[in-house]
Amino acid sequence: TFLLVLSWFLLLSLMLTWFLSLSLMCTELFKLSLMSTELLKLSLIDTELLKLSLILTELLKLSLIDTELLKLSLIDTELLKLSLMLTELLKLSLIDTELLKLSLMLTELLKLSLILTEFIKLSLMLTDFLTRSLIHTQTLTL
Repeated sequence: TFLLVLSWFLLLSLMLTWFLSLSLMCTELFKLSLMSTELLKLSLIDTELLKLSLILTELLKLSLIDTELLKLSLIDTELLKLSLMLTELLKLSLIDTELLKLSLMLTELLKLSLILTEFIKLSLMLTDFLTRSLIHTQTLTL
């Protein structure tokens, strides 16, 4: 009987060892499960970081677009300046055209002045001729 109890005791001891071994395995499995949970949390954090990175990329794209719009705005400003300069040149061209018209009018006036001068010469010649004719007539009547 003692042997039987001892055998039972040994058998129970073996079973208890086996259960303890299973319990240790379960503990390790729980540890692995916790590690897996932490890895999943890290994976979620990584996913959020990737989302933020995508948002940052979009913001950078928008910043580039904004930079291009600023460049276009500068070009537009330069075009407006050139347009103003062209307007001023057109005004100067109109003034130049008016000056040319005045020059043509002055040329016509000078031509008329020359004609008038010729008329005055003719008038002087006629006066001289009439004076001589009068003198000649007076001489003849005497």
